[in-house]
Amino acid sequence: MAILRAREEGATFGAIAEAAGTSSQAVQEIVRRHGPVKRSKPKAGVADPA
Repeated sequence: MAILRAREEGATFGAIAEAAGTSSQAVQEIVRRHGPVKRSKPKAGVADPA
């Protein structure tokens, strides 16, 4: 999940690979297989619990 989030936030494959101790090709494959991070969005009309 950290790799996917980092990529979603604009980090390069090379930077992610260096931080994760792997190759940029491995990072690219992870992103390709697992796609963008899906975040749930609150439904309209639901009060913010904060």
